[in-house]
Amino acid sequence: MKRILNTNQFLHGGDYNPEQWWDEPDIINQDFALFKQADINTVTVGIFSWAKLEPEEGKYDFSWLDEIFDQVEKMNGYVILATPSGARPAWLAQKYPEVLRTDNLGNKHGFGGRHNHCLTSPIYREKVREINTKLAEHFGQRKSLVLWHISNEYSGECYCDLCKNAFRNWLKNKYGTLANLNHAWWNTFWSHTYNDWSQVNPPSPLSEMGNKGMNLDWKRFVTDQTISFIDNETAPLKKITPNIPVTTNMMAGNPLMDPFAGFDYQKVAKHLDIISWDSYPAWGNDNQTTVELGRNVGLIHDFFRSLKHQNFLVMENTPSRVNWHSVDRAKRPGMHELASLQDIAHGSQGVLYFQLRASRGSSEMFHGAVIEHRHPEQTRAFKDVMKVGKDLEKIRSIINTNYAKPKVAIVFSYDSYWALQDAESYSKDKKIWQTIQKHYRYFYDHDIPVDFVSPEDDFSEYTL
Repeated sequence: MKRILNTNQFLHGGDYNPEQWWDEPDIINQDFALFKQADINTVTVGIFSWAKLEPEEGKYDFSWLDEIFDQVEKMNGYVILATPSGARPAWLAQKYPEVLRTDNLGNKHGFGGRHNHCLTSPIYREKVREINTKLAEHFGQRKSLVLWHISNEYSGECYCDLCKNAFRNWLKNKYGTLANLNHAWWNTFWSHTYNDWSQVNPPSPLSEMGNKGMNLDWKRFVTDQTISFIDNETAPLKKITPNIPVTTNMMAGNPLMDPFAGFDYQKVAKHLDIISWDSYPAWGNDNQTTVELGRNVGLIHDFFRSLKHQNFLVMENTPSRVNWHSVDRAKRPGMHELASLQDIAHGSQGVLYFQLRASRGSSEMFHGAVIEHRHPEQTRAFKDVMKVGKDLEKIRSIINTNYAKPKVAIVFSYDSYWALQDAESYSKDKKIWQTIQKHYRYFYDHDIPVDFVSPEDDFSEYTL
């Protein structure tokens, strides 16, 4: 289980939002006492803190976060510091409306929500670089800092004029001429031939959704534009803190436990140092046994581990329940320990939670947490977390062992996945990921390790 972070412990902790409780310092002191009790050694901070870090344009306040770093270092713990680009402050959206996303119907979104910025906006990219630079300069030498967590769950698409022009330039770089583009997309069909680049637009219900070449190239463009945004985010971090690795939290679908397909994670992985993902299986659901769901979770662990062919990190999971399943069940007794040890067995260097303390209000106030509002140390969730903390301490020596190299690989291509999903032939529900799960089942049930590879990977190391 070769170490991917410069620690000799498994990370145990997760997302912490002390800014919600800054007017009640006794709460924060209580939190750190409970962290110690539960063997929590890691806090992830700053994910959605932009308005607290930069309350007005160009005016920064990092003093509150300095205090959290101080508290963590007193307990010899670790900090994962996030960049705040996943949700911008109101002043930024008001002054620079171009940073807000436009949907595929042409509607400009207003301020609110999260994950809704324009990936192309030069102003947004510059503002992100500015605050990331300040964070790296201010916190980069703190001894507790072990990992940069950029943004949060990258996802979504923008159809503003900036993105349309970026798409056209991407196509020009790929095809060179309109004649080549028209041929590749077979635009003679329905008389859709272009004779000017300005006529080319992204797929939209208002214009064209049925052109397979267009749809596939749009997915590829969104991948490359996301990577470009990621590179913009990480540039100051890698320059100022070259020894601190960079990750972002990837996603899997639920309840199917398939990898997020909005863009190509296999390409994105090349621009990150460490892979992390947010694991929210619907344990105890009515459609699968625990064994069946556990097998599918093992598969998705292996998928994410294979993105860089190294161990990874479970960045988020819940110690109890979520607030967005159709039915939000708490984990049954013993389930949290079982799931956490499965994380480790498949290669995670830690077990991290959303969230450490329950939110005080707003959209995630009913999401599960390690620390609830009343008698937190008496809840079953807290006791389950304590048990996992003791387990991780007990097995910490295996952190220096190597992962067994699989001899079996399953080939997965995002291009093929997108193209097959977009094909109307035979069936609209292709059950592609379910088919992969059926292949994986044999190997899992016979204790045969499995990698995932892209068509560009080297197959020579594998027997099958």
